[in-house]
Amino acid sequence: MDRSRSALQVVALTIAAVLASVACVALGLWQGQRTLDIIEAEQAALSSPIPVLDAATVEGYPGESIGRPVTAEGEYDAAGQQLIASRAWQGQPGSWVVTPVRVGSETVAVLRGWVPTVDSPALAVPDGTVTITGTLQPFDEFYGDGTVLPDGQLAAISRPVLEQAWGTPALSLVLVLASQSPESVPAPEPVDPSVRTANVPFPLQNAAYTLQWFVFGVFVWLMWWLWLRRAPREDAAETTADSLDA
Repeated sequence: MDRSRSALQVVALTIAAVLASVACVALGLWQGQRTLDIIEAEQAALSSPIPVLDAATVEGYPGESIGRPVTAEGEYDAAGQQLIASRAWQGQPGSWVVTPVRVGSETVAVLRGWVPTVDSPALAVPDGTVTITGTLQPFDEFYGDGTVLPDGQLAAISRPVLEQAWGTPALSLVLVLASQSPESVPAPEPVDPSVRTANVPFPLQNAAYTLQWFVFGVFVWLMWWLWLRRAPREDAAETTADSLDA
């Protein structure tokens, strides 16, 4: 084959490989960004508070409701308030305060926070309707018998014991209070939820598409390299055939 013709083929093929690989990388980056956008959008959706009765029922809850920010509007039932013993806050001994809130026809266990003593003025709850926001977490599973201590406090946030004390079924998750309107003054010290917002499922299909485009980009250059190795052999074979014909 004419050398100039062969050189032109190499140049043309190289340009085509460059363009194809650039396109593959660009598409891979676009698909990767789309994957990140999907994750961010779904995480944002999970981070937006929803009504507590949309996140859980008395019968149960979906997995994504654990760690989910929620809102609720109802009235505290001060008579049902319970203290969870042996809970520390910044190294100080004290108790957690769990108070039922009537939301419509349902009862929600609200972990209001920490108090240093059983007669703390922060135990008082406001009268009338309150609007609260917080994070959902499961009831405690340890102390399965719902141990009640001699002083009347509970050893854990036990759903069966609370339901027995309240005389009604409770929503299947605990609401850890973050804010309340109107505020309680003084108020229990806030405690952190034991869970964080649930992770969203990783969009494997989109991630696979991203990897696929990058693989295509590598494949383009592999084919280019194979062609460069094969072309001289084909040229030599063609030259030999021409010589024999002559």
